[in-house]
Order: sequence, then C-alpha cells, then structure tokens
Amino acid sequence: MTKVLLTGATGYVGGEVLYNLTHSSLDGLQISSIVRSGDHAKQLQAAYPNIRTVVGDLDDVALVKREAESADIVLHLASTSHVASAKAIADGLQARSKNTSSPHYWIQISGATCYAVEEISSGKFGFASDEIFDDTRDQEDIVTLLRKNTKRVVENTVLSQSPSTVKTALIIGPLIYGAGRGPVNQRSVQAPEIVKTTLKLGHGFKLNKGQNIWSNIHVQDLAYLVHSLVSAATNAQDGLWNHDGVYNAENGKMTFEHLNTLIANEAHKQGLIKQDAKAKFDTIDAAKADAMSDHAAVLWGTNARTVASKARQKLAWRPSAPSLEDTIPDLVHGEAEGREK
Repeated sequence: MTKVLLTGATGYVGGEVLYNLTHSSLDGLQISSIVRSGDHAKQLQAAYPNIRTVVGDLDDVALVKREAESADIVLHLASTSHVASAKAIADGLQARSKNTSSPHYWIQISGATCYAVEEISSGKFGFASDEIFDDTRDQEDIVTLLRKNTKRVVENTVLSQSPSTVKTALIIGPLIYGAGRGPVNQRSVQAPEIVKTTLKLGHGFKLNKGQNIWSNIHVQDLAYLVHSLVSAATNAQDGLWNHDGVYNAENGKMTFEHLNTLIANEAHKQGLIKQDAKAKFDTIDAAKADAMSDHAAVLWGTNARTVASKARQKLAWRPSAPSLEDTIPDLVHGEAEGREK
C-alpha cells in the first residue's frame, strides 16, 4: 500500500483531487486527510468511507509532522502560503528518510501570482504584459524567480529539499475554473467573484484597461495533473522532481476584459442584469476592486501567462475538460442561485 497524506480535502482543489484519486485506476492508495473540524470529518467520511480522517489544523505542526512522517506521498493542497505546515511536512519527510530507504514525495500547490511580483509591488493593475513563462524553456528563470522572492517561503521550502531524501513537485496554478466534485467546497474564486460583483453592480466592468491575461485550467484537469504525478511517484519515475519538478498547469488564456464581457453578456442573457456589456461596461480602479472582493486587484489585474510544456512532454498530460468560455453559463447560473439562498 502507498500511504498518501492529503491536506485540503474539503477545499476546492483538494476535494477534486480526492474525487479523482478515489475514482481512478490507481491501485493501492491508502489516503489520510487532515481536516479542521469534526463536522468536516463526518462529511468526508460519509462521502469516502475508506478515507482515514484526522481532526486538526495546519497550525498543529506536531500533528502535521507526525502525519507526514507516516506518508509515502504528501499532497499539500490546503494552502499555498502556510509556512508552518510546509516546514512541518519537510521535517516529517526528512525524519522518515532516516527510517526507510524507499523514496517519498511531496506535491505542493502554488499560485501564479508568483509571476506578477513587479506588478503587485508597483500597483500596476489591468495592463498588458509580454511576459510568458514556459516551464520547460524557462525552467531556470522560474526557479530563480521563486528563489529570489523572500515572500515565497513555502515554494522555497519545497525547492530546498534534497532529492536524495525528498522528491518534490511544485504545481503553479493559474486561474482555476469549473465546478469541483469534492464533498464540501466546490467553488473557485477568481471568475465566480467577477460574476458576484457583476450581479451586485448590475452591469459589466473591467479593472483599468482589462488587458491583463491569466492562463486558466479546469479544476478537473488540474486534479488530473496531480493524479499523473502521484502515478509517477508510485512508479518511482525519475527526472520529474525537485529542480526539474516545477510545473505550470494551463489549457487556455484570456484577457480579463474578455472574461468580464462574456460574464456580463451571459448575466444579461439569463435576465440577471438589465444591460449587456455593449450597453453598460464600467471601468473601476484597484481600490474599488478590492472593496468588492478580497485581493481583487491582484487576482483580476495582474498578468500570469504560462505554458505547461513539462507535464505534456514528460507525463503525457492531456487536458480535456471544457474551456473557461464554455463553463460561463453554468457559472453565472450557479452564482445567481447561491445569491438567492
């Protein structure tokens, strides 16, 4: 049996990964999950009776270390920035390496705002950029970018692991969309919050020029990438980890002006707002964006254009879920339903 520790099983990405792994052809996975409350543990057990649940939070570093020390593979999907838990995982896996000769693995989720450091520091939101980050062609630049960023403690903790003791993979997630299939949270943030704001304003909007671009990925395709790495780990595949193990995930890209226009037009089509984007489409600044939704200026106003060459070339990863544009009708309908409840 391969022991897997999964954090974030009640979250959006972690819940989808749990669904994927438990419905996949991968055999012999024994999954444990740390969950924050007894209620969430009951929900998880009801949906997945074969999953072992441990009640605790990421701040309980002794628990996190103990659970990591017992795992062959750690999937840390609960947070991109929780430093204490990342260090506890590192400590646990290092301790495990002293007691077993078998390889053990750490797959960590990260966020594409790591590519927008200069925009964030300068407060330049909503404008185009020519920068594109290909995780094969630009591997050295990406690793250097992460290592030079002192705020990216989690990523640097992952990158600092010695491949002789812990094999790591860092997945840099772009705009993630689509309804999740996990037992608790099935909602993303970036696009749903644009819908929510459009409905609240009663019309479409863009942040400054709206010409900034993020790459995007359906949550099912992201979970499939995690699945591919878990499969590679169980088969002890080489050449995929640590310095070579920084992965983009994407299957499309879009300006935020275009995304917001599609959302406004769909909301009008569904009778949720009175005017489509052609009739009324306002420009807002970063301060108003942040007032409408937490961290919106960064999440709606920066650039994160990525190319996921590595997973396609080395893992035969082939995204196949619907495009972001194709999911917008269901997204708008779902946000409107949630608003009415």
